[in-house]
Amino acid sequence: MTGGFERTGLTEADVDRLAAQIGLTIAPEFRAAVARHLAALLTAARRVDEFTLPESVEPAPNGES
Repeated sequence: MTGGFERTGLTEADVDRLAAQIGLTIAPEFRAAVARHLAALLTAARRVDEFTLPESVEPAPNGES
């Protein structure tokens, strides 16, 4: 999982800054793990965003008329 951490360039300082923006306190001993997990999530989101769907694909119905 550390590969995503390095690819995104996400640091523990970034985690501190982002946590402060939403009023979240992260203990120092967990910052590196949080950075790795956030990097993995960002990598997954990037892959989903970059995935091209064929034109024949339609959104699933959501039950609303």
